[in-house]
Parts: sequence; C-alpha cells; structure tokens
Amino acid sequence: MSSILHAVRAALLICWGVSISWLAGATGLKPDSTIVQLSASDGQAQMAVTNTEALPMLMNVVVMDLPGSESLTVMPLPSVARVEGNGRQIVRFVLTESAPDIKKQYLKRVSFEGIPPKTSGPKEAVLAVNVRQIIPLVISPPGLVQEAEPWTQLAIVRKSESAMELRNDSPFVVRLRTQAELLPMNTPVQLLVDTYVLPGEHIAFELPRDVMASAVTAVRISPASPWGYSVNPYEIHVAGNETR
Repeated sequence: MSSILHAVRAALLICWGVSISWLAGATGLKPDSTIVQLSASDGQAQMAVTNTEALPMLMNVVVMDLPGSESLTVMPLPSVARVEGNGRQIVRFVLTESAPDIKKQYLKRVSFEGIPPKTSGPKEAVLAVNVRQIIPLVISPPGLVQEAEPWTQLAIVRKSESAMELRNDSPFVVRLRTQAELLPMNTPVQLLVDTYVLPGEHIAFELPRDVMASAVTAVRISPASPWGYSVNPYEIHVAGNETR
C-alpha cells in the first residue's frame, strides 16, 4: 500500500475519534460469508459487510499475510469506509498483479474491524470493546477446480514410535481443528498449531507417552469445508512407515 493510502487511512481514523473516546459495546460488523474465495483468473472477489447496529461504524479492513503468501498482494477496496447504521458495504479484494503461473492455493486472513464514533456524553473517556471479525482468504490458481472435500487428500505416516506426520501433497488449503483423535484407542492428540494445512506442508506431531505409533491405525480429524461450514469428522488411515 502506498504512503498516500496510509496517510488517508490515518486521517480518517483520527477524524473518527478513534484515539480518545469510543462508545462501549460491540461493533456489529458482520461479513456475509465466513471465507473469501479469490480466483487468480478473475483477479478479484467481493464480500458484503452489514452493520447490525443502529449507529454508524467506521470499517477498517486489513489483509494479513500468512507464511508463503507474501508474494501475492491483495488490496481491499475500500480499506476504510463509513457504514451507516443497519447499512451494507461491498468490499472488493483485488490482486495487485496477475498470477497466471501459480499452481496451488494460497491462504491469507482478512480482518474487518468496526470502530464506533465519539459520543457527546460525559467528559471521561469510555473504552469500547472493538470486535474484529477475522476470516480466511483463499487464492486459487487459474483452472484449479475446488475439491469439495480436500481433507480426503491428506495422508498420515509413522515417523517413529513416538511421532507421526500429517501430509498435504494436494494443491488445496485444508482447514481443520487443531485437536484430533487417535484410533482405535480414542486418545486426543494435538495435531496442529494452526487451523490449516497449506499445500505441500508436512507437519510432524508427537504422540502421548502411553501411545505407540505402531498401534495407531487412523486419526480422526474435524475439517471445515472450503466454503466455511463444519462437516462430519473424517478418519485418515495411517499410510505406513516413513521410508524417505
């Protein structure tokens, strides 16, 4: 983002009275969907945001990089806008450069923050609790058809008797809960640190002390669909010993 855009954003925030006195309560900005899907062939996507409160809000939209996505820049337009009470605002997400050569999906996050205006009440400052809605933004390469159940392409192998590895050799981002369940013993395990597995990622995880990898036949995960809703748990059967 250019220095001019940064200056405009700062001026808008200052004029709205962000730094001094805010209205107590929730911000009330609600995106229409829980995920932004952006195809590189289109170069842009859009999301409608509703202000569910009666008062106007200043909407501040920020696109945040995740590891591996820094080479692609997505600009939210507008990044700062006034949304009237019970009003709606369309936000476009635009790739600043074409990306015809990418072969896999990339993951970023989008923060929608609503900032209430200053009030003309008592002189003492009142801090508001600004609620940020943070949702994923997935960038897909040209020609890639979204797999409806990308978690079925995950694999799990044994690394040792105390460790296993989750592998995503597909071109798709897979989102899931960080906790999983080892089968057949139904033992919980910390599978991930983050709630996603990027294309090409191989993530090792440690087993509980009382569980040996040779006894684990499958791992039950709780994935999320590419369109943001929860689905039934899925069992990944262990592929075998690590040979590489």
